[in-house]
Amino acid sequence: MLSSLQIDALREMSNIGCGNAATALSTMLNRRVDMQIPNVNILPLADVADSLGGAELVLTGVFFQATDELTCSILWLLKQESVTKLLSILLDSEITSKPPYSSMEQSALMEVGNILSSSYLSALSTFTGLKYQLSVPALATDMAGAILDIALMQLGAYSDQALIIENTLCDGDESVEATFLLIPD
Repeated sequence: MLSSLQIDALREMSNIGCGNAATALSTMLNRRVDMQIPNVNILPLADVADSLGGAELVLTGVFFQATDELTCSILWLLKQESVTKLLSILLDSEITSKPPYSSMEQSALMEVGNILSSSYLSALSTFTGLKYQLSVPALATDMAGAILDIALMQLGAYSDQALIIENTLCDGDESVEATFLLIPD
């Protein structure tokens, strides 16, 4: 179990990672993008699906593994309405598509997942002094329970806890809610 000091350090790392991600997205889109972190929690993996809205809720997830000295798995999750809003922002057009997404839409989602994951891991690396290498992303749209099961199978061994960062991307009046999971190996 983590101490309150360790949890505060993880919250601070999340705030720094969030700021780095907002800056990177702003640069990529050539306009202001803000990010807010309303909640940072550490939960047992068995409780994650329920915290997302239930195991049967359909989500889109982008999965990464970090290797080298800092080893963990990262899962960035969005509800379908957030995927549509995010794609509209990224592609600068009204998106009405539903899964399966086009290859361009999938690529855009994986690139944002890559930017966010790299930003959070960079902040964690700065705090810990540990190096990391981020894998190529994998994207899936399925029920939350299935996505989490796939992510856990990729780990090779089950971890008991996940750092859960709920964040909101803001582009003008549009906001996109997402959940970022960091699962240590």
